[in-house]
Amino acid sequence: MHASTAAEHSPPHAHACLDAPRRPRAGWKSCVVGGLLLGMTGCQSMSNSAPLMAQPDPLATAPPIQQGLDADSLNQLLSAELAGQRGDYPRAANGYLAASRHFDDPELARRAVLAARFADNPALLERAAERWQQLDESASEPGIIRARLAVERGDWQAALEQRLMLTASGGNGNLATLAEQAIDAGAELEPLLAMLETHIAQHPEQPMPEIAAALFEAALGDETAARARLVSLESAHATLAELWLARSEIERSAGRLEAARRAVARGLEIAPDDSRLILSAAQTELASGDLDAARERIDSLITRHPNAPRLRLALASLYLDADSPEDAHRLLLPLLDEDPVPDAAYALLGLAAESSGDVDNAILYYRQVPDGERYISSRARAAQLLVEHERTDEARQFLAVERLRHPRHAMTLLSFEIDLLDSQEAHAEAEALLSSSITTRRKALKQAIATQETDTRNTLESELGSLLFLRGIRRLEDDQLGGMEEDLREVIALEPDNASAYNALGYTLLVETDRLEEALALIERAHALSPDDAAILDSLGWGRYLTDDLDNALAPLEAAWAQQQDAEIGAHLIEVLWALGREDEARGLAVELSERFEEASELEALFQHIPELRPVVDAP
Repeated sequence: MHASTAAEHSPPHAHACLDAPRRPRAGWKSCVVGGLLLGMTGCQSMSNSAPLMAQPDPLATAPPIQQGLDADSLNQLLSAELAGQRGDYPRAANGYLAASRHFDDPELARRAVLAARFADNPALLERAAERWQQLDESASEPGIIRARLAVERGDWQAALEQRLMLTASGGNGNLATLAEQAIDAGAELEPLLAMLETHIAQHPEQPMPEIAAALFEAALGDETAARARLVSLESAHATLAELWLARSEIERSAGRLEAARRAVARGLEIAPDDSRLILSAAQTELASGDLDAARERIDSLITRHPNAPRLRLALASLYLDADSPEDAHRLLLPLLDEDPVPDAAYALLGLAAESSGDVDNAILYYRQVPDGERYISSRARAAQLLVEHERTDEARQFLAVERLRHPRHAMTLLSFEIDLLDSQEAHAEAEALLSSSITTRRKALKQAIATQETDTRNTLESELGSLLFLRGIRRLEDDQLGGMEEDLREVIALEPDNASAYNALGYTLLVETDRLEEALALIERAHALSPDDAAILDSLGWGRYLTDDLDNALAPLEAAWAQQQDAEIGAHLIEVLWALGREDEARGLAVELSERFEEASELEALFQHIPELRPVVDAP
């Protein structure tokens, strides 16, 4: 079957890497910690976790609406006011927003924003902020709100657009912070840099867009241009702390630690109390191995921000990167007194204990990570640690208990246990676990059908289908074609709309048997269910080629290649191009694939089949 099919459509597997708070690429860690220091509230979510009725009225300080009211609009505003007093903030926000459209009054739009903040509805808040911005171009807050919302949804160009509008009007657009956030998030930087360049041409007197552009240039690998851009700012803006902060970040990222140290020292001369510069100095000292100096600076940051758990988490992560788990542990322990304890605290404490060689405590911490985004990775790491220390039976018992405690994660934990057994070459035990799980769910499904428990039946059918799919793929790898077909036929019976099962079975029959027409029919059914899936498009094109439908083979292969450029799809596309007489295109693509996938078995098989396609440099 297609190589990507099993990976993309089999049950999700847990991985051993712990998903502690995601660490940015080397050299850019201040975009996590520095952003916290720049504004402890500015980076927080719009939602408010305190009970609504326990909070002060968010509209209490809003100015009154005093003119322009008719009977209908007065009723509308009163309804909005009453809704706000009852805590029905979505209705209040929508009421004020509708009134702002009727009267073109920015104060109404401002009240809509105040109510929308408490509604925990980003789309509603976006609409209200946009309306406020339309009615009062001088107001900075709606642009800040819209930029923050754009960051939350990953729309970096929209975020930068809002920040540049604020900067153009003389406000603080926090462009450097936004640049660091975009870099850390892996955003496409070239369009953002182009937007900055356009703004710089229109506002050459503003230094912050230049600094943000330098950060983008350095992240794109053009450190020379970034350095030159910042040097050119020194004559007019030498007292700007952000200039020296950016210089220190760029130099440290390039491994020029002495230059980074000089830059941050210049910044601290200008702004000795700037927490961002103190952090940058600490990071440079950590990179230089001066742990004592870094510890002194980090402790000063904690003293300055005693009630900032996210800052503690980020600084602890820096200590772990610097191979100082004891310091990380010291920073994290106070977080255990928080209510609730941040789940990342348990995860990082686990990492710190593990780095110190304290396996049992690491496992205890990992087991306390609550059900959430870090749950699976923490349990996976705990089990992996046990296996690494030759405690496989204990790891299996641990995972079995976790499946009972957290049924919604049972399938993922089961899949991870199977992977662990395979990694220990205990394939027979892995097969036994998988087969017993299938038998258990078959019996439970039969009972759910008999008692007409619809929700339970749906869950069991999905779980059984996933397990059968997994076993089918494993059987194929063991050359048990009949068993694989039996399992996938059962998956299709359970889930008649499972495109992946149709494709996996169809492709297997296509390449492993002479049942080509039957195979193509299965693939066509998969394509009807999921017409844009790259693996299915590849199967369809290849199936048509093997059944002599050459004219209709190329289009799906080209579509698959456009989506997913892997060696197998490329090899299929090359062979079809060659068969169509488009030999120059086939040779060109063969050269490209040879450079990108040197060891790919699919390419070697293609070159064995059509020796003329082998690039000259690869010829034996």
